[in-house]
Amino acid sequence: MTAATFVRSWPSVSAWGAGLITAALGAGAIVRSDSGAVADGLGIGAVVLGLAALAWGGAVLSTGRLVVPRLALGGALASLLVVSALMFVTPAHTSILGVAAACVLLVVVGATVAVHLRRLRDGAPADRAAKPMSVVGLLVAAAVLSVIVTPALGATQDAVLMRDDGTVPVISHEGH
Repeated sequence: MTAATFVRSWPSVSAWGAGLITAALGAGAIVRSDSGAVADGLGIGAVVLGLAALAWGGAVLSTGRLVVPRLALGGALASLLVVSALMFVTPAHTSILGVAAACVLLVVVGATVAVHLRRLRDGAPADRAAKPMSVVGLLVAAAVLSVIVTPALGATQDAVLMRDDGTVPVISHEGH
C-alpha cells in the first residue's frame, strides 16, 4: 500500500464529518423558536451545504478520485463562511466546538482539492482512472474522524438545547 492509496480516502471521510456537523449546526439554527430570519437563512444554507458535502464524499469514495473539484472547493469555502457566520448570529446557541471541528475538516477538504487543482494547472496528468481506496486508510480516517465528529455533534445538540440560565435539560427515566 502506497501513501497515495492510504491518503486517498481522507477527503471523502473528512467531507462526511464536515457535512454532518455543518448540517447539525444549520438544523440547530433553524429549529430554535427564537431564531430570526438571518439565523434561519444561514441554517438552511448550512443544511444544504452539509448534505452536499455528504454527497460529494460518497461520490469521491465511489469513483476513487476527486469529482467536481472547483465546485467542491467553492462549497468548502462557502461552508466555512456559513458556519463561522452562525457563530456570530446565534453565539449563545452555536457550539464553538462544532464550528471548530467543521472548520478543521473543511480545511482538510479544501486544501486537498486546492492541491489537486494546482497540480492540474501546473500540467500534471489528469487522474481520470478510478483507483481503489485503501481499506486501512478508510478505517483509520473513520476512527480519527469519529473522535472529532462525535463530541462536536454532542456539543452542537447541547448548544441548541441550552436554556437562558445556561443549563441544558436532562432527560431522566427514573421512577417509571
